Amino acid sequence: MSLHEFLKGDFDFNVLYVMNWPLKFIPLSDPRAEKGVKYVQKRGLNLDGDMYYDIEREGIVFPYYFEDHFCGAQIRFLETRINKSGDVQKIDTLPGTRLGMLFGLWNQGRFVTDIKAVGVCEGYFNAISLQQAFNIKYGGVVNNPWKFICTSGCNVTKHHQEVLQELVAANIKVIGAFDADEAGREGLAKAVKHNCITHYSSTLDDEQDWNDVLKNEGHEAVARRFLNNLQRIQNG
Repeated sequence: MSLHEFLKGDFDFNVLYVMNWPLKFIPLSDPRAEKGVKYVQKRGLNLDGDMYYDIEREGIVFPYYFEDHFCGAQIRFLETRINKSGDVQKIDTLPGTRLGMLFGLWNQGRFVTDIKAVGVCEGYFNAISLQQAFNIKYGGVVNNPWKFICTSGCNVTKHHQEVLQELVAANIKVIGAFDADEAGREGLAKAVKHNCITHYSSTLDDEQDWNDVLKNEGHEAVARRFLNNLQRIQNG
């Protein structure tokens, strides 16, 4: 589906914005991103994955694409902030980003490697944690039959559901890899109700997400726990 055809769809939002890449978003390889590199490493991650650094707001940038088009980003602050309303804020969304029409770590295009299964997480760090773990397990991204993506929250929108249903129809396994807490269980139940996942897996610990497992136990443990806890959805 082309971007033009995509925009003809019946969405909750009227517009999917194609944006220019902000100059303040720099690669983690840039010396000015040193604080961001240390933060990513503190999360147990290596630097593999689609992550950048916002030098103005001091945060890790998670970009979103549709096909080859940059359509928005979220910024995970290195330090928690208090916003104008007095609320604690860990993450911010680039204005114009339509998260309900986008997936983190996947541009909704055709997979370039032989993907057999897609894991759907709530957040970007969890998806990257699992992706890195499975890339290591299979000796690199080219040989890895697993693709991990995220919905940037467990609110699986109608568009998300339809895209995941297409994967299921193409005989690709779709695994709900949401958090084990109440919000994650609600997201899982919603995905099951709309028949857009075939399996599920979780940490089985409502105080630990996949990135917590990575920080505490390492990449090998993340892949092992995910596979050990993997279960098929029992329809009906």
